[in-house]
Amino acid sequence: MKNSTNKGVAVSALLSVVLFLCDCENQGVVLDVDSVERIELNEHNSDIKIVPIKCDFPMDDIYRCLAFDDYTFLLSMSWKTIYCIQGDTVISVLDASGRGHGEYSYINDFTYSKEEQILYVQGDGKYYLYSVPSMSFIRSFESDITPGGMVVLNPNEFLMKCSFYDGKEDVYRGICIVSSQTGEVLRKCSDFDYINTQWFMQRDLSLCEEGILYPINSVYNNTLVCYNEDNGRTENVFSFTYNSKWRIPKRLAKLAQKDPLFFSREYNERNLFCEGCHYPAYINSRLTFWSFPREKDDVKSIVTIVKDGEPVSRSFIVSGTDMTPSPYCISGNYCVDIISLDDIAITDPDNISPFALELNRIVKAQQFENPVLLYFTVDKGL
Repeated sequence: MKNSTNKGVAVSALLSVVLFLCDCENQGVVLDVDSVERIELNEHNSDIKIVPIKCDFPMDDIYRCLAFDDYTFLLSMSWKTIYCIQGDTVISVLDASGRGHGEYSYINDFTYSKEEQILYVQGDGKYYLYSVPSMSFIRSFESDITPGGMVVLNPNEFLMKCSFYDGKEDVYRGICIVSSQTGEVLRKCSDFDYINTQWFMQRDLSLCEEGILYPINSVYNNTLVCYNEDNGRTENVFSFTYNSKWRIPKRLAKLAQKDPLFFSREYNERNLFCEGCHYPAYINSRLTFWSFPREKDDVKSIVTIVKDGEPVSRSFIVSGTDMTPSPYCISGNYCVDIISLDDIAITDPDNISPFALELNRIVKAQQFENPVLLYFTVDKGL
């Protein structure tokens, strides 16, 4: 049995290398991140909403955000507290860290069902269900399926990026349909290789009218995939590669298959590259996604908007500051950023924009230095 498994792994590795080389030969759309339009973030170039969060006590630093029509949820940097916000006000807090009934030691991942008004929290090898907005405990169940991003499909199912032992020795990584009642894997949708597993973020599963978007990334090609809940099928909606300067070289592609740990070391030492694509969404019916070049001082975040099949890339700036607006999450047609005093610090008073002054004023006025949410669009004027 072990020899058969090893042969399967060897064949899989060989196929992966062949696919990488084929990717290099069939690059499709090339995204040139050396040619990025720099856009001032202001009311003329973007629809903007500034939402200072009202709270009667100091909030923790925020690690993650999920924004829906009815509620917005902020996960603390400690991975133990979730703030439930309605409009601009914290109306309840989930802080159930402990060892008792309905309590957890940390929050690995979470998502929200608008239909059921249930917050699903995963941690400690369990899934915990809480009623929103009261945050009262409903029930929990154990599962060895570890999510790295999940969304609610319906009252019975998640779409989830997950990893688990598929048999005695092999670890499966990919997108699956998972029962929201038992944590059981019901169906596999997309397999991931080692590289895509490393480059996939919890925020990369995105609800849209067409279904759920997520990226499948490799060393050369990046593909945005849409899962259609109505027919249970996946469809590739856009594929691209970065220009050669910002792409991981072929040599590292081979290392990823032979020695993932050695690949990781070299990957971290290499400065100039982009990895995958993140926060995919349809904003005003246009496909968008974000990239984050390493060691490119003048451009720290890039949004790409696909217009008539062609990519248009922008980098937003806020004059007079070092602020580089980019999303914590997507909400409808808006990107949602979380702003603190450090983000909007004035570094060039002679060139400060009116928008930067106003945002700086609002952030400074926040009681207890609690966060400010910045909603902005990315395709105005296209």
